[in-house]
Amino acid sequence: MLNLEIISKKIIEKRKQIGMTQNELADALYVTRQAVSKWEMGKCLPSIDVLIEMTELFDVTIDYMLDGSDLRDNDYATMLMQFPREAVIYRFINSDNLNENIKNIFYLLTTKERKQMINQVLNGHLKLDTQMLWPYLSRAERKYLLGNMKSKDIDKNIENLYDMMSTEERLMMNMDWNHHVLKKTKKEKNK
Repeated sequence: MLNLEIISKKIIEKRKQIGMTQNELADALYVTRQAVSKWEMGKCLPSIDVLIEMTELFDVTIDYMLDGSDLRDNDYATMLMQFPREAVIYRFINSDNLNENIKNIFYLLTTKERKQMINQVLNGHLKLDTQMLWPYLSRAERKYLLGNMKSKDIDKNIENLYDMMSTEERLMMNMDWNHHVLKKTKKEKNK
């Protein structure tokens, strides 16, 4: 159960700590001053979207705002148990350490969420290195990724994955060792 008193105290504390008035906080969050006043008096809660914006503005975690605890930024297992999935995934996607944090969240996602994330990588909307993502993919997800990379002509990333591919995956991509070594040698000569 959420404690309105704790949340209101945290909002007041962090707002004052960064030297903002209620009006300035309201402007920064695109809400009314009356909304900020109600939050600070413990009469209501900000929406999850506004709460996420607030955590970014105050540079704290959602846990800190909700119950005073400060979860580590990459403790996605705990976050997924305590908060809406969309909010946790949004936090991951907007984090500065996507490539480092992928190992902390990808295995916790549903098949549908994983596929959506792969599609975001393929479409260039999510700047996640395919080499960092590769070890966490299932066989089916690897085939899906490779097939899409090949059809979208994203060859440079495929070459980077060669050493991590199974024989079956290399055959699927019509890649052989000689072709890989030849391309690698050409790259080294051009340096």
